[in-house]
Amino acid sequence: MAKTDSKGTMVIVLSFAVAMFMNILPLPDAIDLFKPDWVALVLIYWVMAVPNRVGVIVGWVVGLFVDVLYGTVFGIHAMTFALVAYLIQMTFHRLRLFPRWKQSLNITVVIGIHMLLGLILRGFVEPVSSDYQYWLPLVGAMLFWPWVFILLRDVRRKFCQ
Repeated sequence: MAKTDSKGTMVIVLSFAVAMFMNILPLPDAIDLFKPDWVALVLIYWVMAVPNRVGVIVGWVVGLFVDVLYGTVFGIHAMTFALVAYLIQMTFHRLRLFPRWKQSLNITVVIGIHMLLGLILRGFVEPVSSDYQYWLPLVGAMLFWPWVFILLRDVRRKFCQ
């Protein structure tokens, strides 16, 4: 049993590493405007799939890594990812039962809260502006959620069980 748990843990860690890489991957400007927060999507999936292993503390730790990756004020992403994990942990029983399109809408709201809280926290330490382009990744998150869910579900079924 311990071997399966460690293999599953490595899959989770690797998926977060890939998501962090995808977050910093340069894309053409037109596509980059809609690029979702891949780490947030992966965090939401793992909290929904294995809430007993991935939760608020994992969200906090992953957020600290993202803070270091982006060079932002230490703790901003940690706080917002912890909140995302908490909100999903409180509703994952219902979210699992929703069809993918309804999950996408709910997850878009959660990621919108994540982005709003990040904007507010950054506003305490530096001047920030939020025009409409700041919110365009919500569209990408809504469109990519079903694909992220399907891909990570298949990975989990193949490597974690």
